[in-house]
Amino acid sequence: MSIQYPIGESGQFLAIEQNVLDHFVKWRQVDPKMPEAGGQLFGAVEGQFIQVKLATGPRRSDRRGRFFFVADRLAERREISTLHKSGLHYFGDWHTHPQCIPTPSATDILSMADLFARSKHELNAFLMVIVGTAVFPEGLHVSLHEASSWSKLASKNSQ
Repeated sequence: MSIQYPIGESGQFLAIEQNVLDHFVKWRQVDPKMPEAGGQLFGAVEGQFIQVKLATGPRRSDRRGRFFFVADRLAERREISTLHKSGLHYFGDWHTHPQCIPTPSATDILSMADLFARSKHELNAFLMVIVGTAVFPEGLHVSLHEASSWSKLASKNSQ
């Protein structure tokens, strides 16, 4: 099982696999004491499908609070290198928000633009997933980010 998101008029679909959705559920901020969590998203391109196959994090070395998540970027770079050797490609980042229906903050948008601009890659955009407390797909914000623009994706399941 997966949740699929059409990518504009490209004919491609982003598919978030069930194990990734299960990982997100584990870290949702359903308890008022739970800090934000986050990590990276990895997968493969299979025909017209961009498959998100793995979500990592959070790590003990990340900084986390109720309303913030700061990833250990050195650990993330090591993760990218290790997983790339096993055939998985880095697609973007995920983190939680203590909202039913999550929306990106200005910091979220700026950090993704900066990450896209400063990274060495061959992607058209980076993926950002924000995990809220509502049932999926409504409880997920999924967007593609470039250096100077971004666009929210709507799942086929919620249209």
